[in-house]
Amino acid sequence: MQLKEIKSVRVVPYTIMNSSIGAIWGFIAAILFLIFAGGISSVLPAELGALKGIITGISVAGLVVLPVGVFLVSIVESFLRAFIYNGLTPRLGGIKLSLIDMEQVESFDVVSTSLILSAVAALLSFIYQLLVAPLQWVFLNAIANIANTLDPSAMSSMAALGSATALGTILNIILAPIMTFIASFIVIAVVILLYNFLASKITTIKVKLTEISDGLVSIDRIEAIPLGLITGSIAAFVGLIVGIVILIFSAIGGDFTAGLIALVVLTVALFIYSFIVYAVTALFYNVLAPRIGAVQIRLE
Repeated sequence: MQLKEIKSVRVVPYTIMNSSIGAIWGFIAAILFLIFAGGISSVLPAELGALKGIITGISVAGLVVLPVGVFLVSIVESFLRAFIYNGLTPRLGGIKLSLIDMEQVESFDVVSTSLILSAVAALLSFIYQLLVAPLQWVFLNAIANIANTLDPSAMSSMAALGSATALGTILNIILAPIMTFIASFIVIAVVILLYNFLASKITTIKVKLTEISDGLVSIDRIEAIPLGLITGSIAAFVGLIVGIVILIFSAIGGDFTAGLIALVVLTVALFIYSFIVYAVTALFYNVLAPRIGAVQIRLE
């Protein structure tokens, strides 16, 4: 067993890989939407032919717009996430994990991993709030101009609304990152605790790592089935806990059967969903890595 810390992530390979996988999922979502839209169009009466055309046009356009849109958004977010991570690790430390033969992730350090990832999420939230604030002012000014045109007497009310919006914007910029940090830390810590508990009983994350240079490592492959199994098991465990809570409240309300059904459905559905999403994502990664470049990290 080797204790390692991810000191940095190479920004460009990480950004390209994340964006490419996001674009593939966007394309799959567009296909599913096209199938769904086709089903809706087929049951619409002939009198609504124009509506059928609109639905079909939007769903066909989505085959291009959705993957491209997801790709562009993912580029920005992935770049910022990696850039912020690299900037914070000298101060907060990076993700710490235990590796077996550089092939299996045995466990993660709960505090260090939760701290750095929640800090990254908080800084991203702060950046998003700074970007949203000008849009709020533009939207408010547009409403104020329209209201003043229609009813000049409403200007005082719009001024009060503007003051309230300004205060709300300032509070959002301050409070949103703090709340994001707290919520992210708790969620990530719980997930890591579950991983550390379940990994030895079910399976670990299995990867193929290749050392490129001093400390720089390429993640050449991620085994799909183990990743799907462990993430699905974590999701199922969370679903089981939530289901038990629902069962208790349902039993108190006199509907034990409904609570029991909710428990089973939540547990099974979350396992299946997480297994499919993460296993398929790993397959995408394995196909793309030799073609566009694998994610590279610096381990110490």
